[in-house]
Amino acid sequence: MEFADGVKVYAYEVQSGIGQPMGFGASLEDVVRELGEVRAEIAQEEGSEASPSSVIAFDMLKPDLDQLFAVLNGDANPRDLILRNKRVVRAVYGRNDDHS
Repeated sequence: MEFADGVKVYAYEVQSGIGQPMGFGASLEDVVRELGEVRAEIAQEEGSEASPSSVIAFDMLKPDLDQLFAVLNGDANPRDLILRNKRVVRAVYGRNDDHS
């Protein structure tokens, strides 16, 4: 979904609320599918279900020239500049168990 200053994007957190979001995508369905694959790999490798996960949405803003220079000069993290309004849109507890 586009809006005046950017677009809505989705990502997942393998462990809800811990670490950086991963697996960014333009559609909720694609990110949920990728998270399911990652959780299945974790379950197979560790022999148990992964901790609860989250699918989150952000408003991704278009950076201005000064923000791009700050990133190029190593003074800023691009995620901090362009990702706003983080919100959980789905919680995932088991392999196929999700809650919107």
